[in-house]
Amino acid sequence: MRVYIDGYRSHNKALSNALNEAAWYYGLVLLGGRMARHVEVEIKLTKDLKKKEDAYGYCHIISDNLNKPREFCIELDASTKFDFAQILTWLGHEFVHLKQFVRGELFDYEYGKTQWKSRKYDTFATKHDKAPWEREAYRLEGILYEEFADWYCGGKEFL
Repeated sequence: MRVYIDGYRSHNKALSNALNEAAWYYGLVLLGGRMARHVEVEIKLTKDLKKKEDAYGYCHIISDNLNKPREFCIELDASTKFDFAQILTWLGHEFVHLKQFVRGELFDYEYGKTQWKSRKYDTFATKHDKAPWEREAYRLEGILYEEFADWYCGGKEFL
């Protein structure tokens, strides 16, 4: 897997290192080694993303091949009011979406339609936190972060 980190706070070595390691960890856990090595991820850190876009993170496909996407941009709110743990949890959430796209579980159509596994949803009629792809991401984000933090910090408190 190739991971690129840029944007607000990307000069912070501790945050960049943690994001890079977490991206690798989440990718290996969610995709497995064979699939993860074919994925490219740009992690874009944005100041006040929540204020601008009403979200703490996004996972965008930037591949030309939408049927088998392998190139992604994950955008995260990296405002200084958020600690590393929160940013890494959001990264876990967005990596679940990355996994859903790579494995063909999630497909976004134009005009507010989304396909989750074999069922199509009207995203305008579906509450964001009730959508099955979001429920999976919310369910796994904390688990992924806790497992990563235990591995990365060796049981010590995270930064």
